[in-house]
Order: sequence, then C-alpha cells, then structure tokens
Amino acid sequence: MVAIVVGFFFGVCFYFVDILLLWLIDPLPTKYLDKLTYITPTEPFFTNMKVCLMGSIFISMPMILYQVWLFIAPGLKVKEKKVTFMFVLSGTFFFVMGGSFCYFLVLPLGLKFLLNYGSNWWTMQVTIGFYFTFVVKLILAFAFAFQTPLLMVLLTKFGIANTVKMRLYRKWAFLGTFGLAAVLTPPDIITQVLLAFPLYALYEFGVLVSTFFEDPKVREKVYQEMEDLAEAKRAAAKAASSPDDDPSKKKTTRKVIRKVVRKVKKPDK
Repeated sequence: MVAIVVGFFFGVCFYFVDILLLWLIDPLPTKYLDKLTYITPTEPFFTNMKVCLMGSIFISMPMILYQVWLFIAPGLKVKEKKVTFMFVLSGTFFFVMGGSFCYFLVLPLGLKFLLNYGSNWWTMQVTIGFYFTFVVKLILAFAFAFQTPLLMVLLTKFGIANTVKMRLYRKWAFLGTFGLAAVLTPPDIITQVLLAFPLYALYEFGVLVSTFFEDPKVREKVYQEMEDLAEAKRAAAKAASSPDDDPSKKKTTRKVIRKVVRKVKKPDK
C-alpha cells in the first residue's frame, strides 16, 4: 500500500518537478544561481528523480506512519489502539517541522558557509547532481531526526526503555546527539550544531511526553531496583573497608550482593 501511495505521488511530483526544483534552489545564495551546471548527460534526469522521490515521501508520510501503526497495533491494548490518529498526526507534524527547520534555517546558513569557504583561492562550480542530492539528504535527515520524541514514546510504551534511565543518561544522550549530527550532516560545525541542539531538545521533550505513557508501576520498579543496587554497592564498600577478617561473613555479603545484582539485571518474563 505504501509503495502504491509513494508511486502515485511520485508521478504527481514529476508533473510539478519544475516547481520543486525552484523551491529547492531558493536557499542557494543569489550569486551561485547562474553557476549551477551538470557534467554528464544523465545528471538532469536522475536529479529530477531524486527530487520527485523526496517530494513523494514527504506527501506520503501520513500513510507511511499509518502503516507503521498497523504493524505495531496487534501488540497494543484496545485503549491504546484508539490513539492511531494522534500517532499519525504527531509523526507527520514532527516530520514536517524537521524538514521546515532544515529548509528555512539550516540550509541558508550551511550553504553560505560551505560555498564561501575557500572562495578567495578557488572558483567553485556547483553541479545540479551534487547540490540537489545534498539538499534532499539534509532535509530528509532533519525530518527523520525530528521523529525522536515519537520513537521514545513507543519504546517506553513497549517497556523497552523507561523515563528513569532516560533522565539518568542525559549526558550520554547529549553526546549522542552530536555524534548523530556528525553522521547525518555535512562535515561542517554549523550544520552539526544546528541539528544537535534541536535533537537534544527533542530528547528532553520525549522524556517529558513519555512520562504520561509509561506505566507508573514500571517506573516505581526501576526506582526500587536502583535503590537495591545502590545498597548493594554500599554494602560491598563497607565489607571491603571493614577490618573484620571473618571469611564466612564476607562470603555471605558477597552472596547478597550477587543476588541483588542478578535481580536488577534479570529482565522480567
């Protein structure tokens, strides 16, 4: 079904491809507009195909998210299945927001920096293949990256993740956003920062929203496990620093610690 919808809108985008090309050229600095060129006979054709594919994915995103929801719905309860509309609406909203953020803010700043860098020594020729591929990939990268809150809610709902650990590992999430930004964006610091900070903000937003979808019992259980583990560590430290050399007492302490650690690490069936 998704392939049919994407294929249909691909044809629509191909019919209006000139409008899409003008829309994607708009962030390019004015002095480079007349410098766009191509170096192979097939480059214009395949460039149009890439642009049309991006447009069809954007337009088809509600249907794509709906099909994703149908895939995961069998594992949900009756009440949870009723939020289909909210899932599709929020996913589409974040997808469009990510693409718009890239188009209106990241692309103008990133292109200005990249095209002006080294222009005092060299003359840059921008081919349509490289330019439109760059723009399409960057917009899609931002659009999919902005799905982070939705993904976090799903992971929390299925018990794969929990908000307690999400808050605990904030610093790793902050570093991870910069690593992901370095992979998804060109190798310049401006576009990486412009993606990393919104991604981390979306992470915090995802933690907040996931709290409302998380089972309170799961949250309390995680808190209890963390307290048990902390108590086991304190007992281990106390046993290590104790002058008592009674082997049987230390052996009992080690057994208790191992039991607590196994209880914390062992997943529920």
